Parts: sequence; C-alpha cells; structure tokens
Amino acid sequence: MNISIEGISEVQGALGSYASGLVEKVARGVAKGGKIVEGEAKALCPVSTEATRPGGPHGELRASITSQPHGQSCDVGTNKEYGIYVEFGTYKMAAQPYLVPALIGKTDEVIEAVKEAVK
Repeated sequence: MNISIEGISEVQGALGSYASGLVEKVARGVAKGGKIVEGEAKALCPVSTEATRPGGPHGELRASITSQPHGQSCDVGTNKEYGIYVEFGTYKMAAQPYLVPALIGKTDEVIEAVKEAVK
C-alpha cells in the first residue's frame, strides 16, 4: 500500500514558520510577565528609613530590582548581595519577602501576558 499526499512540503513549511513565530511570541509574553513581576517586587520591597539606617542611602535594594528575559524564561531579582537576607531573613533579622510574594501574587497576570502574546 502506498499513500501519497500532495502539498505536504508546503504544510510542513507553514507549520515550521508557525512554530518559530510561536516561540518568539512566547518569549515576548514571558518578557512582559517578567516586567509585571519586577514592578510588584519593587512595590513590595522594604525601604530603609532614617530610623532603621541613619544617614541613608535609602531605596537601593528597590532600585536594583530588574527583570532579564532569556528566551522563554526571565530572571527577576537584584544584584545587591544583601537582597537574599532581606527576602529570607537571618538569625538576627526577620524575613521581609518581596520577590517570592511578587511572583505568587502576579502569576495569573503573567499567564495572561503569555496568552495575549501568543494570540
């Protein structure tokens, strides 16, 4: 038995270009989702005051929060070494989470951003 489908190469080509376009759309949605989480993390990030850090500076951790997309993933975080101690606390200091709650709180919006990008 021999089955032949005419035009299959055109179908394969169309599917290939659709798939590559889909990857790019997902990447754009993920990048937008990263910005959403970045904004929420900045809003939740604690800022020192004169009472807690006399002489300042204040707001360095908040200002350092960025999102860096990498294809279909995105890193949201800070380059400040003490950021992890603020997030998870130490034996001397209570945790003041801002990154994990930002991701959890904005998960639905991130999913919607990817869905919209793929449309």
